[in-house]
Amino acid sequence: MKARFCIIFLTILGLTCPVTSDQARSLYGTILYEGTDQGPIKVLLYRLHESSEGKVRRLSKRDVYGAEDPYKILTLDKPGSYYFSNLPAKNYSVVAFMDVDKDGRLDFNPPEPLGWYASQPGGRYSLIDLTESDQRNVDCLLRTPAPFPGKDKRIEHGALRWIHGLPVLQLWGTANERGYAHGYLVGKQIIDFFEFYIVEDSWNSAKRYEEIFVPFLENYLNCPPEFLLECDAVIKGMKDSGIDMRVKSLEREFNRTDLLAVNAYIERRAAFPSRSPSSCTQFAFWGALTQDSPQKGGLIAARNMDGECDVRKVTVSHFLLFAVDPAEPGYKRWFSAMWPGFVGTISGINEEGFYSMENAGGTGPGPVVGNIVPCSWVQRNILEKEGSEATPEKILNRIEQFKCEGGGITAPGSIILWAVPFHNQEAPAFVYEGDRFGGAMRTPAKVMPVHPHNIMASNHHKVYGYNPDQPGLSFGKPVSFSSRWRYEVGMNELEAWSRAGKALGLTEAKRLLQIVSHGSTEYSVIFLANQMKILVAVDDLKTDMWDAPYLSWREYQFEELFAR
Repeated sequence: MKARFCIIFLTILGLTCPVTSDQARSLYGTILYEGTDQGPIKVLLYRLHESSEGKVRRLSKRDVYGAEDPYKILTLDKPGSYYFSNLPAKNYSVVAFMDVDKDGRLDFNPPEPLGWYASQPGGRYSLIDLTESDQRNVDCLLRTPAPFPGKDKRIEHGALRWIHGLPVLQLWGTANERGYAHGYLVGKQIIDFFEFYIVEDSWNSAKRYEEIFVPFLENYLNCPPEFLLECDAVIKGMKDSGIDMRVKSLEREFNRTDLLAVNAYIERRAAFPSRSPSSCTQFAFWGALTQDSPQKGGLIAARNMDGECDVRKVTVSHFLLFAVDPAEPGYKRWFSAMWPGFVGTISGINEEGFYSMENAGGTGPGPVVGNIVPCSWVQRNILEKEGSEATPEKILNRIEQFKCEGGGITAPGSIILWAVPFHNQEAPAFVYEGDRFGGAMRTPAKVMPVHPHNIMASNHHKVYGYNPDQPGLSFGKPVSFSSRWRYEVGMNELEAWSRAGKALGLTEAKRLLQIVSHGSTEYSVIFLANQMKILVAVDDLKTDMWDAPYLSWREYQFEELFAR
């Protein structure tokens, strides 16, 4: 009797005591897929590393691309249930893809269905905690972006064409006509960019997007009527094209506010606290520095576009060149290197060789303010109305019409390089540094590099909100290491070349963009302003980091992008 009592007691004790962390665990889930592709399913289980303090390191894009080997791999014949057992009581993440070409690797060309376990729609790879118990319902939804069609498409007032291996969206006519053609020709890709970059990669959560950014867009932006007219036309064109307008992670249709989220994606920095930006770099040089090169003194502007790097590589597969020919009297034609859905631009050049491209910048402390005109619209507006006679004073006077409630022009904190063809002007290139509270123009030689025929920018201000006695700070906050080292390495290269009397040309422009890249450059642009020649390099669709300036460069004459 006593022995039986002991057995019962020990059994009850075992059921009621906490499970020890060294027991084996199990993980259960389902792979979901709604598309038409077929192939075996690879389910990758990653065991997450912990620091000596017990902090768990989350899965990164680099890990998904192969820097980290999966702890375990399952292969399923088709979407359905999966099960991992005998796992240490640790923390994990799950990623899955359909191996359509059966090569055992994730591929983006063509894109293979990819997904991961996220605790909420539109979320990143979530931590799965097995330290206390097994986990069920660890489901993964596989998604595939829609590539641009392989053949050219054309409707009235628009054409989607392939020129030198890159897609070019040609738009002409009134704002209403151009917008309609835009939405009709690339509507599905607009939704892809919005859902996979804006919601999933930038906001990491459909809920956060809806609760934070949507109210900001609806209450704090001041979008001019012409801008909204064209946005509405884009939406109408999308609907008339017959595409499915649903945004799966939001469980509703794509609307105008979502299109504003695309065009005002950098205004996220004005709506929500963001870490110090570590992104783009730009250069311009001309005159004496290019006199003995094939440019014969002409201006060269060069930019790396960094940071828009989603794990599905949609910002690469959906990279798009725009050639826009407005019918409005006096408006200039303009080129843009952006993505589907952009009515404005932060990387543009107009028919007179006027160049305007933006880097993320810093911002001073203070509240969220209203009456914000999206920077992409400000830059587009200036490109349509100004030209080769642009000067720092003239552009500053023009952009001041877009001041927000805080008194500044570029609410998210921006650094914009403006440049024109060189014809012996004092300042054919200059930089605007600003935020929602103010700003300042920076002209050549105002800071290093000190040669009067060059200028550069990374992601920290050098005059506005900057104290040269505290070079590591901007607005009293530490400048990111990335922004400082990119500025230093580019500046030192330019200074050394100046001292050596080196003639600068296209080769040197490429070299500068390469030495300041750090595996996050989705595309690069070089503009030979006096020749009206544009060179573009785009990252590839391999499952590795983003190295655009090291890859193939495509060359375009400005006019050939507009040839119909």
